Amino acid sequence: MQASTDKSGVCAVCKSPADLRCTGCKEEFYCNSTHQKDDWSRHKLSCRPWKIEENEELGKHLIATRNLEAGDLIITEAPIIWGPALHSDKRVCVGCGNQNVAVRCPGCSWYACKVSCDGLVDANRHAIECKILAKVRIIPRCDILLPLRMILLKKRYPSRWEALSSLESHEDKRGPGTETYEETQDIIQQLQPILEAFSMSPDVLNKICGLIDVNALETNPPEGSAAIYQNACLLEHSCLANTRHNFVLDNKSRPKIIIRAARPIKKGEHLSTTYTHVLWTTRARREHLLATKYFSCRCKRCQDPTELNSHLGTVRCPCGPGLILPKDPLDLDTKWSCNSCPGVLTSDEVLQLVDRLGEEVENAMSTAKESVLSDLHSKLSVLLHPGHQHCIAVAHSLIQLQSPDNMKKRELCERILQTTSVLDPYGARLALYTAVALREFASCPGEERKLHLERAIDLLKHEPHQSPGDQLKRLIQAEL
Repeated sequence: MQASTDKSGVCAVCKSPADLRCTGCKEEFYCNSTHQKDDWSRHKLSCRPWKIEENEELGKHLIATRNLEAGDLIITEAPIIWGPALHSDKRVCVGCGNQNVAVRCPGCSWYACKVSCDGLVDANRHAIECKILAKVRIIPRCDILLPLRMILLKKRYPSRWEALSSLESHEDKRGPGTETYEETQDIIQQLQPILEAFSMSPDVLNKICGLIDVNALETNPPEGSAAIYQNACLLEHSCLANTRHNFVLDNKSRPKIIIRAARPIKKGEHLSTTYTHVLWTTRARREHLLATKYFSCRCKRCQDPTELNSHLGTVRCPCGPGLILPKDPLDLDTKWSCNSCPGVLTSDEVLQLVDRLGEEVENAMSTAKESVLSDLHSKLSVLLHPGHQHCIAVAHSLIQLQSPDNMKKRELCERILQTTSVLDPYGARLALYTAVALREFASCPGEERKLHLERAIDLLKHEPHQSPGDQLKRLIQAEL
């Protein structure tokens, strides 16, 4: 609850004059915090700034029910279910998800951070799955824990399973012959003893794996885990999302999600997040979405051959000044043509070039040598637009190795910051990436060091505690 800055109202409980209002909706007034708590059971039904709508194209999605300012709280909720990410090969504690495992659970011998971990000793958390794992003696593989927990959820908590199973799973698109089907068969094989113990059909796991792939969000903290949320999962995709989110651990060590407006949002506007990496090209983003979420994005960025003038996927033409761009970015097989000469390339030719250069980028990045990265960046700049995904990736590593007086460093920093300002203008997804570039830019002679560092700190204010972003923020604060 906060004091009203522009007007007073009437307490919703006692009808006396009040100047404290709900921080969630900013519409209901109270004379004191006690009355706000007393009224919460009623007010919470109308407090949320969104509603669920459904149509044939989008399915269920969220709509803003009032105007929102940047930073306004939209959703905060605990997960229906969470656990290690489905395709993760990391060892994590079965109690809390911590990656610093040092011991084994005394009951099932699965990995744990410590024998006294709250998640291990709590009778309502690992204790149930512990007995089952000990009985069936499954080899510890953390990537099957989340499906296992969903099986137990179906068995023990029908109402929560109903909420979970109402989400989209696209089982009809995950049948024999698909890559996802083969992956599911491996998980079914691992969990077959448990399916038999509960008299469940393997079809249950087909649905479970679909629910995870389509709806689960990667969390941090705990790093390397994934969670499914009843309402947050209804945020639709946009390559220019209007919300940001972060995670905090609640009193049961569950990754609670907090979603806020990344920019001003008008009443009636769709609420969105981004399902892909912001610094992927249009082709890469759309292929990923089609393969994992089963839809094709048609947003403003995807429709623009220049990707909002970032040129993240643009290739240079041998003619000199020309740039080779896709004629129809929404068509994977579109022709690519030069904007200065009659030159034309097929989509496959462009893909082969970009993939080959991508392998060189990956090899060069593994060396972490300034000379290697500098030579490769010079080569890439001849073949690709300087704003291309590969050029930006190499430049971001290179600026962290270059000395402040290197004349090229300023140019690379400016290019990176120009790109992130277009593709992530509110710092919702590239906060750490941009902050690193700002810190390096601040070290260049003649730059407004304090201004750049303060901007970096502001970008990092939402980073999880003790995360790399939080650690960088503290370092920059110390430097200031």
